Amino acid sequence: MTFSQQILVGLITGIVTGLFFGERASATAWVADGFVTLLQMMVLPYITVSIIASLGSLNPSELRTLGVRTAAVIGGLWLVAIAFAFLTPLTFPSIQSASFFSSSLVEGRAEFDFLSLYLTSNPFHALANNIVPAVVLFSIVLGCALVGADNRERLLDVLFVARAAIARATRLVTRLTPYGLFAIAANAAGTLDVQQLERLQIYL
Repeated sequence: MTFSQQILVGLITGIVTGLFFGERASATAWVADGFVTLLQMMVLPYITVSIIASLGSLNPSELRTLGVRTAAVIGGLWLVAIAFAFLTPLTFPSIQSASFFSSSLVEGRAEFDFLSLYLTSNPFHALANNIVPAVVLFSIVLGCALVGADNRERLLDVLFVARAAIARATRLVTRLTPYGLFAIAANAAGTLDVQQLERLQIYL
């Protein structure tokens, strides 16, 4: 049986188990949470090590070329996003609707600190709290700074080994996917009420 087939069997078995046992299937919630946490545990360390090692191994000319191409791609994506933001409303018909009052209209909105999302004075805090943009920006800055550093090969060797180790650990966790999906599906199928199921059907 292939790995994809194992995943499918785990998913279907979990749904059947949840429907059969009902609320008692919520006992698998800790397995589902543990599996998701294991997957999340590997993401940010791998991102950090990979970006620093990849950028740090470039020479200055390669880094400049990469920067220009990255800026061009990001600029193009911004233009596409802005165009869709303005064009999408035009695809909907113009309708008249009655005005209504909502308490959300008078409630103050929570302030959004855009600066702290990308800039952090403590990268370990960003790593611990899953602030991905700040972690990525820190890794990019450190990787670019590593390009001109002396004896960078010593650190790069360590980073490459760390990246390989994290990738290997991720593959080990991925092997648990059929069991993790079984627990997630069983917990979801056993604890969903009719109203939530209707919303899920609409979403699907």
